Amino acid sequence: MLKSILLSFSFVCVASSLNAQTASDYAIPITVSTQRAPAQIKLSWKARAGATSYTVLKKAKDGTTFFNIATLGALDSSYTDLSVVPDTCYEYAVTKSGGIQATGYVLAGLQNPAIHHRGTMILLVDNTFKDSCKSEIAQLMQDLRADGWDLIRHDIPRSAKDTFVKSLIQGDYAARTGVNALFILGHIAVPYSGHLNPDGHPDHLGAWPTDAFYADVDGTWTDALVDDSAASRTQNKNIPGDGKWDQTFIPRDIDLQTGRVDFANMPLMPRSEITMMRNYLNKAHAYKMNKLTISRKAVIDDNFGAFGGEAFAANGWRNFPVIVGAKNIVTGDMLNTLKDYAYQWAYGCGGGTYTSASGIGKTADYDSIPVKGIFMMTFGSYFGDWDATNNFLRAPLCAPEPALVNVWAGRPNWFVDAMGLGESIGYCARVTQNNNLTYDPTNFGAKWVHVNLMGDPSLRNEYIQPVTNLNIAVDTLSGASLSWTASADTGLMGYYVYRSDSAWRDYKLISPLLTTNSFQDLVGNNGKKYYLVRPARMEATPSGTYVNLGLGTIDSALVNYPLAVRNWATLAAPLISPNPASNLLQVQLNLPIATLATLQVLDLRGSVLMTRKLQTNSATEQCSIDVAHFAPGTYFLELRTADGVSVQPWTKR
Repeated sequence: MLKSILLSFSFVCVASSLNAQTASDYAIPITVSTQRAPAQIKLSWKARAGATSYTVLKKAKDGTTFFNIATLGALDSSYTDLSVVPDTCYEYAVTKSGGIQATGYVLAGLQNPAIHHRGTMILLVDNTFKDSCKSEIAQLMQDLRADGWDLIRHDIPRSAKDTFVKSLIQGDYAARTGVNALFILGHIAVPYSGHLNPDGHPDHLGAWPTDAFYADVDGTWTDALVDDSAASRTQNKNIPGDGKWDQTFIPRDIDLQTGRVDFANMPLMPRSEITMMRNYLNKAHAYKMNKLTISRKAVIDDNFGAFGGEAFAANGWRNFPVIVGAKNIVTGDMLNTLKDYAYQWAYGCGGGTYTSASGIGKTADYDSIPVKGIFMMTFGSYFGDWDATNNFLRAPLCAPEPALVNVWAGRPNWFVDAMGLGESIGYCARVTQNNNLTYDPTNFGAKWVHVNLMGDPSLRNEYIQPVTNLNIAVDTLSGASLSWTASADTGLMGYYVYRSDSAWRDYKLISPLLTTNSFQDLVGNNGKKYYLVRPARMEATPSGTYVNLGLGTIDSALVNYPLAVRNWATLAAPLISPNPASNLLQVQLNLPIATLATLQVLDLRGSVLMTRKLQTNSATEQCSIDVAHFAPGTYFLELRTADGVSVQPWTKR
């Protein structure tokens, strides 16, 4: 309790010696430039007053430990990393020593390859919306699979307990490999857990709402230890056996990238839950189709300042430069700025209540002010407890022109730099929830159960308009001829084609990068096939460059493959080992007869990197390909004979 009282005091009293400091002093804004030959990634930042040195650290994207790669002088403001290879990415940290301890992070890439498959997402649909928002949910599902997600859907009544909901999630997780995301649509059972008050108010000490209960698939959660009913809000009271969990810290690392869109108990909004849900899903769809006019800019509205070194608004100053660029950040009143300008990112903090933040606004403002933002971060007392009536954290998602995401960022800090290189907000939410020592400063509340994402977890920064008029022409024993109208966006590299035997899962890449608007699918097993065509563009951001994929256009057809090719495909699909490969790629050809064969290695752009012609002496032929000089990444092995063609992906380690 003493900790709670002291934290509450800290929320209203700031040391006068820190008055001259600002939250931006605690962040190092990084920008990235890249070069392919010779390969290099250059980090640049604005020098900070009082620095005695800078340290540059580096790790793999999914690594948990940064390693020191350089210590620089007080006047240095850049570092060039030559230990990089194209078609990959690295995460960097820059820390300042001397005076105020400042940090910056960036996931930097040098033509980082496309993410073709993002995993398997469980979609939980509140029965309230099953029929009333049927078409909008169908569009959501289409968008998710078109963005590389496999899908599992459950329709759930609001009366279902959180234990029942979690049992469904655990069942899916055990039954399917690759389950890594969860999207909760509606007021499905809200778990409460812990004995915490990260806003520091004694009357707010108790259980807080936590979707981490669902996202932590294999942790142990108990309801027998916490016994405190002093909280002023009934839902925060937590006693043994009441259905609220004991854990303040997430028991194990979060497994699922999790987000929720929930419009229950928002009577200040004049629209019904159903109307708000329809509006949100339609707006999210328009954003994913790249149909909204959004400026790659950000606004920061800081009403706390340095705040004894916690510097809550550093969440904006640290993250936004690597996403929109340091020059594209403005300061000012958040709601009024977003009323006039459609900015992609926003951060606002101020003393809070359940329904307001001082200097920012109140819940009802989101009905009267058109807030044209997409990704929002807000912070203040009380409203991080997001299940409360008329909650300020959920309010932006309710608005006629809603933000699509809002998070309570400050205790702890959020780290979303990976979004500058094509990752989703759900990926970054999981990074933040699991962060303990990897990213610093964490601020108070690291790995606590109260960290939640309000919004669609699949949302990304950059989207491309999809192709249109996908046509699949099929004739008896001729395979499938696909053609489409090009995406309306500019600067495209080309297109990728994927195929599945199932409508909602297992889409496999079956083409190299295509620079034409057509593709001939000649090899496969007869039956109904689902095709997905996605545009690709090399995206340049303040974090570097990466291959960005637009959502795919999907259609299906009953396909019969040419008999000779179909038999050849069954017999002659080359066996590749090892895969991934480091030095030698062993290829075993299983051809029906001795024949002339051509092997080619292609990169993700469809460029031919190596060609080898083979006159096979028997039906079974083996050869090896030296791949030691290839950069790590994904490639294709194309095999051609007079009987047909096969294209298979392989990975260079």
